[in-house]
Amino acid sequence: MHSVISFLFSLLMILPVGEKSKPVGNKHVQCEIKLREQFLKAGSTGTMHILLTPTKGIHINLDPPMELKLDSSSGITKVEKLNIPKDEKKGYLDATKPVTVKFTISKKAKVGTLNLKGMFTYFYCSDAEGWCNRFKQPFDLKVNITK
Repeated sequence: MHSVISFLFSLLMILPVGEKSKPVGNKHVQCEIKLREQFLKAGSTGTMHILLTPTKGIHINLDPPMELKLDSSSGITKVEKLNIPKDEKKGYLDATKPVTVKFTISKKAKVGTLNLKGMFTYFYCSDAEGWCNRFKQPFDLKVNITK
């Protein structure tokens, strides 16, 4: 009995404890979110670029609409409507161009690094099989606030 307890205790000691899981990516759509500007002044406007690259046989639906949410503590006072390029022939996202959104930095933002955290939600579908899924892509971007 003592050897069984010792074995279990040894096993527990080698297992990782408190490791955070990494966010799971979408195997059907590659999502790259970045800022056009790396340096902004307090009160100025910046632009976020979201490039969605679906794998072959997958498209990005525009209905239900895409959604971008920023954490309330992000230091942003205004987020404009998403500018979504549409493939007019098919009615889906034109994945050759990025989705863009303009945002305004708070006039009270302090000089230094500002984290822009949030969630971008979109829907993607299979051309051949007809299924669709929603995906929520978390992001954490850094912008340098200058004088």
